[in-house]
Amino acid sequence: MSYELRTPLTSIRAALGLLMTGMLGTLPERGQRMLEIALSNTDRLMHLVEVLEREPEVANSLTVPPAVENAPDPNIQRLLPLSLWRRQAYYDSLTGLPTQALFLSWLNQSFAPLSTVNQPQTPPLIAVLLVDLDRFQVINDSLGYDMGDQLLMKIADRLAAALPATGAIARLQADKFAILLRDVAAMDLAVAAADDIQQALTAPFNLNNQEVFVTASIGIAWNQTVYDRAEHLLHDADTAMYQAKALGKARCEIFDVGVRLEATSRLRLETDLRLALERQEFKLYYQPIVSIATQQITGFEALIRWQHPENGLVSPLKFIALAEETGLINPIGQWVLREACRQLCLWQAQTPMEPPLTVSVNLSAQQFSQPDLVEQVQQSLAETGLDPRSLRLEITESAIMANPETAARMLQQIKALGVQLYIDDFGTGYSSLAYLHRFPIDTLKIDRSFVNRVDVDLEQLEIVRTIIQLAWNLGINVIAEGVETSKQLMQLKALRCDYAQGFFFSKPLDSEAAGAFIKQSLSPQADAV
Repeated sequence: MSYELRTPLTSIRAALGLLMTGMLGTLPERGQRMLEIALSNTDRLMHLVEVLEREPEVANSLTVPPAVENAPDPNIQRLLPLSLWRRQAYYDSLTGLPTQALFLSWLNQSFAPLSTVNQPQTPPLIAVLLVDLDRFQVINDSLGYDMGDQLLMKIADRLAAALPATGAIARLQADKFAILLRDVAAMDLAVAAADDIQQALTAPFNLNNQEVFVTASIGIAWNQTVYDRAEHLLHDADTAMYQAKALGKARCEIFDVGVRLEATSRLRLETDLRLALERQEFKLYYQPIVSIATQQITGFEALIRWQHPENGLVSPLKFIALAEETGLINPIGQWVLREACRQLCLWQAQTPMEPPLTVSVNLSAQQFSQPDLVEQVQQSLAETGLDPRSLRLEITESAIMANPETAARMLQQIKALGVQLYIDDFGTGYSSLAYLHRFPIDTLKIDRSFVNRVDVDLEQLEIVRTIIQLAWNLGINVIAEGVETSKQLMQLKALRCDYAQGFFFSKPLDSEAAGAFIKQSLSPQADAV
């Protein structure tokens, strides 16, 4: 390394660099003397600190060897505490890259022209790239954190080497890096930089003679539109990065303002969802299940709806996934179970039937994995007084097959209560047909995707025929979901399917309309096929 100290400014720059990197002892005697001169003016040195904070290209050139100890010059001793503080605050101890604090400082400096009042200026076009390593935790878990740290240092070197001349990089946290690109005249330049980064990561990394492959998800945000705060640009790049992960990882996504609006709406929906239970905003709707042979109603499937005070009736397609992500699905599911049992008790008392009406309740995968599920079912039955034989619980194939051994034990315990068990959306999961006999299943529900073309598609017809025949051989009943036409119903009857539900019979009904449907179904005027 060469140390040519030709001007006062370069002397000060070199002095600061050497002070921050702990390389004072490497200077020759003449260089040491010039260093003392440079450091003799504290004000100029501190000014240079501010300059470097605005010059990420220069700051990025500094490395992170050990801190300076036993410095020979009293000026260095006096400045050392401040230098170390800045070092810790602004530079990552592992990779030597700037930290988020310094990165935000760069961003704010880049946004400075926006705050000029007397002389309005066009904001400089900059782009932020958020680079997040994919599945890095797997490496830590399998190879250990020491090896993970070694890999992070190697990755940091590659990322820094892949930057364009106008780029500066920082390590934000863990396996997340941020890149600032200046003078970005077109988004293509930012995308090209992202491609270079992806390319730089394609070659394997060697860790103790073991090859490790790494990919990254990258989000890009560009200030072509006006941002009032620098951190908003960083946040939008982060949002785009998570979009890249959601779309399969190892790719680059450009921030779309629509994504921000969606995220804001989602956050508001989550807040409202947390309050919906205590505000009693949920309602159950009931879709009739009908015997194909007699055309008589045998029971209902309970379906949850959310009566939002501002948005009206919200479909479960919009909030069930959110409830699962936030853990709210468990208290919501418990409420559904109790309410469905309570309502069925009322109908059975008002309209006695033989056999009695039944109600089926969907269990989410999270609910099914709860260790106290059996106790929850027992409690709901006890609180409402419902006969367990009138309750059906619907579980998807995927929930069962996630852990077949545990699922089998759980299903046996529920079955011992007298509750019947349905496999919902049968045919869409990945279960082996050979597994069916291992589970105490009473009924298969054929997914609507097979039923809706059973009258026009021979391949679909054969799939449905096979499922029904399999169920018959195992002594299991079959319900066809999504029946919408009389032709579909006739075809299912010819295949000896037991039950059906769908819009051909009725859409999901609120409790009052469902009660009326029960009475109408029992009237002498009810038609039979």
